[in-house]
Formats: sequence, structure tokens, C-alpha cells
Amino acid sequence: MSNIVKNKQEFLNTTLASIFNEISQTLMIGNFDDIATLLDRYDIKVFDDKKGMYKTTYEILSEISEKLGFDAEKVKNDIVQWIRDWFAKNGPECNAVIGISGGKDSSVVAALCVEALGKDRVFGVLMPDGNQGDIKDSYKLVYHLGISFTTINIGSTTEALLQSISHRENGWGVTPSEQTRINLPPRIRMTTLYAVSQSINGRVACTDNLSESYIGYSTRWGDNVGDFCPLANLISDEVVAIGDALGLPYELTHKVPSDGLCGKTDEDRFGFTYEVLNKYIRTGICEDEATKAKIDEMHNKNLFKLNPIPKFPYMGN
Repeated sequence: MSNIVKNKQEFLNTTLASIFNEISQTLMIGNFDDIATLLDRYDIKVFDDKKGMYKTTYEILSEISEKLGFDAEKVKNDIVQWIRDWFAKNGPECNAVIGISGGKDSSVVAALCVEALGKDRVFGVLMPDGNQGDIKDSYKLVYHLGISFTTINIGSTTEALLQSISHRENGWGVTPSEQTRINLPPRIRMTTLYAVSQSINGRVACTDNLSESYIGYSTRWGDNVGDFCPLANLISDEVVAIGDALGLPYELTHKVPSDGLCGKTDEDRFGFTYEVLNKYIRTGICEDEATKAKIDEMHNKNLFKLNPIPKFPYMGN
């Protein structure tokens, strides 16, 4: 039962209806149940037990704003300290190794690591797949941060492996699927990152954010792994806000997101916008039932990517 009121009809028949209307207009939420869901999610009550009266609309909206608000500067500083603490425990003399795609996630992670460790301990790896037009954004990022980097083109490796997979022997062989072709470059990139990392005393950064991982929009054992993951619990809008707080070039953090693999934007592939996804993740609210069902389906199908690998629970004789 919602904590907003004990009875929906009671709510709508009292002066609380004005609260409903103002919250609805301010947050652009159109019905009682969605507002109740939002207030329940953040444990916001409309009745002040201490005062023995209902809160004002202003008080309720202030609580909602506080819960939903995002202090990019504070979160940035918290992440920087978290990175310092993690390296102090897991590699005091190690370097942060980051695959630089030129998108917001890798740009923000690289900048956070520079602020946490200093630019001399951050190493960028640029990994175009053959002739890749947006590689210029990767160069822009590493020059902006002033970090050391290397460029390793994975195009020939990708093609060689696909040919080897397709090789037929004694009448037997495997034909790589389209999804295999899409996911292979991220897996080769991660292998490359660990080869570089092991060679320069490094720790590999995972650059996944919560919006992508929530719906499984990442490659298992590709871009969804690493030794530490600063953005794992941040939705994409929050990552952009941190990028702005870090002073990163606007064109890197605000560029239209795409995976760089299949020629489509992220939202083209999703069938819904990041705005809708992020609102659902943070509030539990999605006005369109079909979209809500699709997000839920994608999340549930891809939970195996988020959970630790299952292990047979054998305890010995």
C-alpha cells in the first residue's frame, strides 16, 4: 500500500488533490499511481507525523528534488577519492590503463583517473578497428588530458580470427553470426588492454555505466570487464554531468552515443531513449507500458552479465 495515503479515493476527494495536481505539473507525471510509486521509491511521506499535519506541496517537491538531484561536483570528488583508495590497496605503484573510444564514458573515466592519480600514471590505449572515422575523438581526449598513449589497430586481428573461425576442416566449420562479428572487436580490445596493462604494471579500467549495463548493452568479457569500474552505478546523464564538472570538451561528453560497431546510435538499437531509460532506473516510472515491458525484458535477459559466474556449490566430502 502506498504511503502517500491509505486510500486512493480519500486522497482524490480531499485538499490533497491540489498536492497531486502541483506535483503532476511540476514533474510531468500524469497519474496517481506513478506519483505514488515515486514517493514510495524514495520513502517520501505527505504526512508529517511530528507536526500532525500534511506537508505543503513545496516541502514535498523539495524532498523529491533532494532525492532526485545530482551534485556532479560532489560525486566527482567522491569517485576521485574512491579511485585513490582502490589503487592504494590494489596497486600503489600501478598505472590506470584505459581503452579510449572518444565517447563520454572512457573520456570521463580517463579524466577521473588523471585527477586521482596524476597524468603520469594514466595510460590510454586507442584501438580502431581498421579505418575508423571517429578515432579523431580519441586523439582529442588524450591530447586534452596530456596522458601517454598508444594506438593499436585491431582490424587485421579481427579479420584473421574471423577467417580462422570460418575455416572448414574435414567438412566441419563454424560460420560466425552477425552478433559474433559485432561482439568480437570489443573482446579483442579487452585482450589488448590486458596485454598492455600487464606490460606496464597496470590496472584496467572498466568504463561501463549503469544505463548500459542495466539492459545488457555491453559485450560480455569485452567492454563490461576490468579491474575497477568508477561509473558502474551512474546513469548516462550523470556521467555527462561529471564530464562537464571535469571540464572535458563538450563535443566528447555530449556526442550522440553509439557503439561504433554496427553504424547505429544506441537509441536506434534500444527502441527507446536514454531519457526514458534513466527515468525508469532512478524512479521506477515509465509512462509507456510497452517500453516498460521491453526494458524489463532486456534487463532480465541480461542479468547473467551482471552476476558472478555460477559455481557448483561443492563443499568436499
